[in-house]
Amino acid sequence: MHSTAQKIPDTLSHKSNEELLKAYETIKEVHKKEIYIKAYLKKGKINKDTASIVKGYSSLCDLSEGKKRIEYADSIIQLTKHNPDSIFPAFAYITKGYGYYQSRKWKSSLDNHLIANKYAQQYYNMGFLWTSTHSIGVLKDRIGYSKEALQIHKQNLKLAEKKSDEAFKLLFTSISTHAIAFTYKNLRKLDSALFYNNFGKEKASKLSRLTVFNQFLLNEGVIYYHDQKIKEALGPLEKATKYFEEINDKPNKAEGYFYLAKIHKDLKQEDKAIEYLKKVDTIFIEINDLLPEIREGYEMLIEYYKKKENTESQLLYLERLISLDSVLNDNYRHVSRNISQKYDTPRLMKEKEKIITYLQKENTLISSRNIIISLFLTISFFVIGYYYYQQRIYKKRFLKLFHKTDPPIQKNDHSKHSSINQKTLQKLLAQLQKFEEQKGFLKSNINSRDLAKSFGSNSSYLSVVINNYKKKSISNYINDLRIDFAVDQLQSNLKFRKYTIKAIAQEMGFNNAEAFAKAFYKKTGIYPSYFIKNLEKTKIDNIHSTKQNMG
Repeated sequence: MHSTAQKIPDTLSHKSNEELLKAYETIKEVHKKEIYIKAYLKKGKINKDTASIVKGYSSLCDLSEGKKRIEYADSIIQLTKHNPDSIFPAFAYITKGYGYYQSRKWKSSLDNHLIANKYAQQYYNMGFLWTSTHSIGVLKDRIGYSKEALQIHKQNLKLAEKKSDEAFKLLFTSISTHAIAFTYKNLRKLDSALFYNNFGKEKASKLSRLTVFNQFLLNEGVIYYHDQKIKEALGPLEKATKYFEEINDKPNKAEGYFYLAKIHKDLKQEDKAIEYLKKVDTIFIEINDLLPEIREGYEMLIEYYKKKENTESQLLYLERLISLDSVLNDNYRHVSRNISQKYDTPRLMKEKEKIITYLQKENTLISSRNIIISLFLTISFFVIGYYYYQQRIYKKRFLKLFHKTDPPIQKNDHSKHSSINQKTLQKLLAQLQKFEEQKGFLKSNINSRDLAKSFGSNSSYLSVVINNYKKKSISNYINDLRIDFAVDQLQSNLKFRKYTIKAIAQEMGFNNAEAFAKAFYKKTGIYPSYFIKNLEKTKIDNIHSTKQNMG
């Protein structure tokens, strides 16, 4: 449990709880408020009054930031988790979730909001239900599930409008409206985004909280930029960014800097754009997180220094981009998995329960409908299970292909095939070896007759030799040579890896991409698109691993 190590004046020990709380609520200075509430907390501990202790820690949460705030919330959880009610420990999990959100620690933020959401639903605390659901919606939008996030935010707006307290109602509806506008912007539905943004900005202007108003202002500038209205975008972006600079709100500053950089680049003021992008980079170093869309800023920096032929700066920002991608992949993979498992799945199960309850009220179709539902679920689970099973198989096949080494050369007993003259046999085997070494198989439209003719033989003899010594038909022999060569090129040649499947097929001698894909799958058990995608990922993972080992 958190300690109250700060010195408490002896004069406060004689004051009653009511006097200490009144002073706490009246005094403006934070450090003085903290002294009074800690005196209140100390009395609670002496008297073993759990309610007073929880009240003390709750007030300290409001006064604190970062690690201290989270520690106070943990103390509340330890005191209340075995006897939960409509406020605790949900309040503590909300507080921890927000603290981690401010620190850009998405995993911990999500985990705590999911727990808070569970308690809020169980004891129906509408305020906590709104807060935790809002955070889950924001995280959904952030990892790319914007359509689903939009539905969450719209439902949350309806929930906010039910608040009886007008001040809280105005605040909650403003924040929900901003989330809707922000999500519409991410979906590039700019008319809807601007409509909700203007509606919310008007509400936010009635609040005393300038941060909420400036969030609408920042979003307005971004919406105008995406709508290619650069002049309209510049003013709101500059005003909002200036405000966020004043309060040192790093995430919102980063978004403002990024879009100001894009505007100045469009205005052919490239040096000004680079200044803003360097500010974004400074923020990434400090908070180790950025909006996914802002990663483009590093591509702009890399391209800028490429044109300047400044390889050191190119490498610096390339490494920073790799680092950002690693952060995004790691955080968002966890967020995606846990939203699915701990929020979406329980919610869908509740929907399922509602459907079953409804069906049970039906008279004539109960049995048939339940059978249909069960069959549908069975098929769904089978399809999902089969998909993941296939992915595991593909992964194993990819790794086997990725780590493949050339098989040892087997010596064949040429004397056992007496149907062909030994001299002819030796000649054909030598011709096949030359054919392989000179990559003759890359020539398109190869057939057995023309190939045998080029060897000074006939297709019957050639077929017998390939069947006996290569253990394949002529067409499979040629296709396998092509696929082996394609795999080798894809692994060793970065430029080749950037070709389209169609272009690779043509390079390998196939008439079309479909024929190449079929041959590739037949030989390796996976498709070329899957191999290339995982090859890129494996290469990046190896780079990360190498850097970690070096570091």
